[in-house]
Amino acid sequence: MTFFRHKFRAPHLGKYPMEQVKRVDKPTTRIDADKIKRVPLRAAFFTRPIFGDLGEKVKEERARFIGKSPISEAIGEVMQAMIPLQDGPVAEEKAPLTDDPAEMAKHMKSLAYFMDMDIVGICEVPEYAWYTHNGKGEPVKARHSHAIVCLIDQGFETMEGASGDDWISGTQSYRAYLRGAEVGNVIANYIRKLGYEARCHSAPSGEVMQIPLMLLAGLGELSRIGELVLNPFIGPRSKTVVITTNLPMECDKPIDFGLQKFCDNCFKCARECPCNAISFGPKIMYNGYEMWKPDVENCAKYRITNPKGSACGRCMKTCPLNKVVTKDGPLMQRIASWLGINAMWLKPLMIPIAVWLDDAMGNGTRVKGQKWWLDIENVDGKIIKARGVNERDIDVKKKWPKTNKVALYLPEDHPPGDSKEPFPNDRKAALRKGDEALKPENSPANAP
Repeated sequence: MTFFRHKFRAPHLGKYPMEQVKRVDKPTTRIDADKIKRVPLRAAFFTRPIFGDLGEKVKEERARFIGKSPISEAIGEVMQAMIPLQDGPVAEEKAPLTDDPAEMAKHMKSLAYFMDMDIVGICEVPEYAWYTHNGKGEPVKARHSHAIVCLIDQGFETMEGASGDDWISGTQSYRAYLRGAEVGNVIANYIRKLGYEARCHSAPSGEVMQIPLMLLAGLGELSRIGELVLNPFIGPRSKTVVITTNLPMECDKPIDFGLQKFCDNCFKCARECPCNAISFGPKIMYNGYEMWKPDVENCAKYRITNPKGSACGRCMKTCPLNKVVTKDGPLMQRIASWLGINAMWLKPLMIPIAVWLDDAMGNGTRVKGQKWWLDIENVDGKIIKARGVNERDIDVKKKWPKTNKVALYLPEDHPPGDSKEPFPNDRKAALRKGDEALKPENSPANAP
């Protein structure tokens, strides 16, 4: 079976049938490009604690975040060592056979799949996708025209054994980031040898916002989880690496597999979020994007200070679309996936049943036979038994509000890109802005 499957499948298509998914001219998320303000990496809520913006306790925990788990620390050291490889000199002459955009797109996708990336897309890079300043506070120039965007699965089996916010949660992210950085560096270096500029944007050192590029490259749709693009085959459990380049390549189109309708009628990630960071309410317009805006401050603080785990990915763990949808996966899941992609007219009937059935089957609970890691942590340079372990399962009886308060920090509330000093938040003002954004007159449907 495997032999015949690969015998008749072109290498640039990969193992997931993304070619079956409906392609559209624009992402299903409304993007008003002329209203988007570029932001610095300094404004990211995972960066801000480094400078003390969220208080001393969060600053201290952020400093030990990577090293909190010994496995994550080991991965982080390798990732740091690879940063100098992300950019480099370009060959003086362009290599032969590189002037056909359609063929080069196939070639680069085939290379990425050969290097074990899970799903790959290509898009042009709009100026708004570049940060204004990088992690060092240096201005960023929008210098490349195209992006190769690669998804890396965080690992279904391990996620099955976890609560989503226990001692393997950080390592799952870093495992995917490590693989992405390794392969991204190879692809960028290869492109430079062909005579074209290229830079790998890894988790430790990137200059582009990856979410809009994921949407434009057709790798998924924006989900209720908020700042997360969900893929129809590996769901939400992916990390990305981006290679920007001036190599001419044919671009992919965005996709539509009905996720907006699905997330509009499913609240499981919001229900199961341990820090109430995911919105129960409708979409809002935020900096030019139509989205379910999460409370990124609460999310970041919980992930960083989690006392009984190394991070948090509970939204990914409990999402009904966190499944294995391959030729070797469960038959019912493959049938449901095929219907969801190829029979979208059935969505109004299928979604309520799918959401109810997901809970009824206990999906999102821990599969204890898949737990292989040690519940240990690094405290002041000494490895000790973890001082606590999150052992959550789903809470189907939990009551939730129709909406919840979300703190909204607009670009004008962000710290300057080159700022090294603490830039405290005004959370009360941010909550008022969140309430204002939820008013009917300010809804995406009424936005100009």
